[in-house]
Amino acid sequence: MNYLINLITTKKLAELTGYSVGALRKKIHDGIFRQGVHFVKSPDGRIHWNIQEYEKWVRHGQRG
Repeated sequence: MNYLINLITTKKLAELTGYSVGALRKKIHDGIFRQGVHFVKSPDGRIHWNIQEYEKWVRHGQRG
């Protein structure tokens, strides 16, 4: 799947996937999603998710 925008906010990822914002944050805390792989932080500290890496995790359970 090709995306015009590869990085999306946590709120948008929650809307698209059905995971709650809290569940996504917990997966970060638990080390399931890694900064620099599954998400990055913008200069203002906001988290932006890499849709392609998220989809890879869903399909293959890859941690990066």
